Amino acid sequence: MANFEKEIAEEIIRAGGHSAATLGLRFDKVVVRVLGRLRAFAEPAAPAGVSVVITLTAPIRLPAQTVGELEGEISALLAAGRGAPDVSAAVCGNGARLRRVDHLPARAPKLIGFVHNPGVDPARLLDLAERWLRGHSQA
Repeated sequence: MANFEKEIAEEIIRAGGHSAATLGLRFDKVVVRVLGRLRAFAEPAAPAGVSVVITLTAPIRLPAQTVGELEGEISALLAAGRGAPDVSAAVCGNGARLRRVDHLPARAPKLIGFVHNPGVDPARLLDLAERWLRGHSQA
């Protein structure tokens, strides 16, 4: 699972014609742990055909508290149903953006997350991930 974030990010980046450096993505141990815990939470929580895409600004200084708050944001986004708008939140001093992506095959990942340097446009990351999810799940 530790390499999942990096592998999927690299695939999304390649598909979008970008590089990890230009998108300011981070893959340190804390990032991998936080995203792994969020994925474990989202797997049973998200209904079939629904994925959540998350962006979070680095650095993550309070990982356990950040995961707890993001789990609440994920639950609220899933409860909002189809057509829910993107959510922006301040989580333990980090900016977070969440997007619900509906109408996907059941095999689509339930959560894709990116942790990025400040100054990176999170909407761009959300768009790249959603485009990848829609294209990848059709294959």
